[in-house]
This record gives sequence, C-alpha cells and structure tokens, in this order.
Amino acid sequence: MEKSEVLTSIRAARRAHIIWVDSAKALVNGLEVKKEQIPIAVTECDFGKWFYCDGQILLSLFSEHAVKKLDNKHKELHDTYMKIFKIYFPVQKRSLLAKLLKRKKKITANDEYNALVYLADLEKTSDELISYLNIIEKKLNTISEERFRTLH
Repeated sequence: MEKSEVLTSIRAARRAHIIWVDSAKALVNGLEVKKEQIPIAVTECDFGKWFYCDGQILLSLFSEHAVKKLDNKHKELHDTYMKIFKIYFPVQKRSLLAKLLKRKKKITANDEYNALVYLADLEKTSDELISYLNIIEKKLNTISEERFRTLH
C-alpha cells in the first residue's frame, strides 16, 4: 500500500465514523433511523471494517500503544451507543397485533434524558477518536515516501 492510499483510507474511515455518529444523533433527536443504520458491533460499522482490516497497517507505522488507544476509543464508543440502542430498540415481547402494526416503544421523558446524556458521552468519545486519527494522519504526513516504504 502506498502512503497516499493509507492517507486516503484514514480520511474515508474518519468520514464513515462521522456519518455513524450523525446517525446516532439523528436517532436521539427523534428522526426515523433504522437500527441497521447504526451497527452495534465494532467490526460491523464502516470504521471498524477499515480499522480491523486495512487499518492494521497502522501497527507497522506507529507504536502498538498509539493504535491500541484508537481501538479502545472505538470500543468505548460502541459501548456507549449500546446504551442508546437499548432505549430505542429494546428487546421486548410484543403482542402479535403490536408487531403487525409495527408500534415502536414509547420513549419517556426519562428515556430521552438518558439518551441525551449518553449522546454527550458518545460525542466526547468520538471527538477523542477523531483527535487520535488526526494525530496519526499528521504523523504519517511527516514520514517521507522512502521511509514509509521501509516501515511496512
């Protein structure tokens, strides 16, 4: 992989992450969002697909500690989103009539408050994850093409 390809993949992963977070924001703000639009598992979102596949090239370019920090923030983000997910998409036993009518769970004022608190945590974690990505991108930009080829 060329340095420019790695930089492009980092930028695409950042965009994918921002779209994922924006979908979570939309859900909490009352917009219609299908649960499939915001994958729960760290390996199912577009950022995770990149990170656990092509993004592993970062291990050959940066310290394991730096890459682990990114991984931990990503996992923390999904843990926080799980709390939001459980509010809007609870596993519940519904009657056949409710299933046929596709009634959603009624969101209480307390649910909305909790979701907003979790969303604030999610946004903070997202900002930290993006900050780590920005640092990695800046450091990668300082590496010469020749040095990049010898690192991986």
